[in-house]
Amino acid sequence: MDATRAILIALLGALLFLSPLVIWVAYLSPAWWWPFAAWAAFVAAIAAFSQSGRRDP
Repeated sequence: MDATRAILIALLGALLFLSPLVIWVAYLSPAWWWPFAAWAAFVAAIAAFSQSGRRDP
């Protein structure tokens, strides 16, 4: 993975887990599985970013 993708993934993680949106969703008292779903979405995004791109044979 190149540095640009790593930076984009770090920014996506910061946006998902450090934004004021997280506080708002937590205030709504979501279901117990919401944090796990957020982490799963983040891991799926990382997998998608790492799969796309050029592969050497």
